[in-house]
This record gives sequence, structure tokens and C-alpha cells, in this order.
Amino acid sequence: MAEAPDVIAGDVPLAPLTSIRVGGPADAMATCTSFRAVTGALAWARDRGAPVAVLGRGSNLIVDDAGFRGMVVRLAGRLASISVRGDRTLWCGGGASLPRAVQRAAAAGLAGLEFGASIPGTVGGAVAMNAGAYSSDLSQVLEWAVVCDAGGRRRVGRDDLAMGYRTTSVPGDQVVAAAGFALAPGDPAVIRGRLADLRSHRRSTQPQGVRTFGSVFTNPAGDSAGRLIEAAGLKGHVIGQARISPVHANFIEAGPGATAADVVALMDEARRRVREAGGPVLHAEVRYLHPVRGIGAPPLAEIA
Repeated sequence: MAEAPDVIAGDVPLAPLTSIRVGGPADAMATCTSFRAVTGALAWARDRGAPVAVLGRGSNLIVDDAGFRGMVVRLAGRLASISVRGDRTLWCGGGASLPRAVQRAAAAGLAGLEFGASIPGTVGGAVAMNAGAYSSDLSQVLEWAVVCDAGGRRRVGRDDLAMGYRTTSVPGDQVVAAAGFALAPGDPAVIRGRLADLRSHRRSTQPQGVRTFGSVFTNPAGDSAGRLIEAAGLKGHVIGQARISPVHANFIEAGPGATAADVVALMDEARRRVREAGGPVLHAEVRYLHPVRGIGAPPLAEIA
């Protein structure tokens, strides 16, 4: 039986809850610390005909300037915790920080999740989009996940999620509330060294100390979105108060006063210019929170 979410707040500003810090407020936000509370929140929204969006650390999300006319779900408490189960399984609540999960695995001498140190999101969001970096992704280490909807929860295996390149079969109105990762025993010192190397590489190749999110576009087969955008002459290009990063062209930086419209206009310009230069149509990796439709693809112009 579902129970009420722990907290439901109204008219919640969402920009401070995202890494790029743009966008308007949500009509409601539910904070949930148990599987039953998640199911209860989703049922609460369903009964009111309200769209639902799951918000983790907001590192891969643009919120529309008009906000969201629905309910945002956030996971906390036990559903943001991390623990080692047995000799090789890392148990994570969906609201847990993925980089923190990587550190917990390293401390326990468990290897295989190191690539996640460069992905500044939650475990649930990362599983739902099969996040990855450095030629690895979560499909390689995920053992199972607990997925909640308005009717209850179910535990599913990796193969049930149809995990592909930055995609799974988890719909936007369901919540990955927990996950288990099957990792391999390793030397903690070696794992920490690998993490230090990855952090150093990230600092030297990605923008630091600015408002941004992760990679804007997925990489086309055999190429790099950043290379294509840079080749189109857009590194450092500015629209409004946002710019394509002069450090890495597949990142967008938001300055003071930037809007979601500025960010989307830059994305549109990058796609158009790459296509005009004879390149492929770029597909967004970042997601967009629409005022009434929830989380989906950014509202970009069609490109032939």
C-alpha cells in the first residue's frame, strides 16, 4: 500500500536545484525517503492529473523559463544512501550521488565504477539514462534496479531496462529508486590512483568553476560532438548570457542572468551550423523540463 510522501512543498524554485541554474518554479515538490513514499507521491500526482518529473542533482537538466506545472520528486534519507552488500555489490539509493558512490566503492576495494566519478548526477538518474564516460557506461556494472510507479515497485534486472547509448526503457513518470552494482575486487590504492588520473583529465579538458551541465550532445558514431561544434567555429559563441564553452565545445556555460531560452538557442545554433558544415544532426544528451509535458527532449528546431 502506498503512503504519503514525506514532504510536499508548493511553488518551489528549480533553478537553484540544477547545475546550470536557469528556469522557473515547480507547482509542487515531493521529498521521499522510502519506496512506499515514492509510490505515494506518484499516485498523488496521478490522482490530480499532474505531470511528474524526477529531479536528482539537476546536472543534466534545463528547466523551462516558465517552470513546471506539475510535481517534482526528489529522493532523500535511505533512498540517498550507499552501502556495500556482500563481497562485491554496491547498494545505492536512487538519490545518492554517483561520484560519492564511486568513492564508497573505492574505499571498499571495489573496481569498475570509476568512470562515474566524472558524472555529477544521482544514481537513479544515471541508471535511467544509462550514463557513461570514458567508453564505459552503467550497463556494464548494473545488476538490478528498483523502479517505482503509481501502482507500486518492481525489481528488474539489467536486461529488463533495454540499456543503450544514453537510453533505457524507463519512462519519465517512473522513478529508479535504488540500484545494485556488481563490482570486482581491487586494490584500493590502485583504484584511488585511477580516480586521481580521471579527475586530473577532467580538470584539464572541461570547464571548471562555471554554471554548466554535462555534455550537451551525444557523440555521433565515430566522431565527437565537441570536435564538430568547434570545427563549425562556435567555441566561445555567445547568445544572450550563455556561451559555448571556450574550453570544450560540447559544454554550455550560463552567465549571470542567463535564461533557458539562451541555452536552447545556443543548442539550436550548434546543431544548425554542424549540419550546414556537412556533419550529422546532433542529438541532445541534456534533458528539458517542459511546463506541462515533463522531462523530455529540448524544444529544438527541426533540421533536415
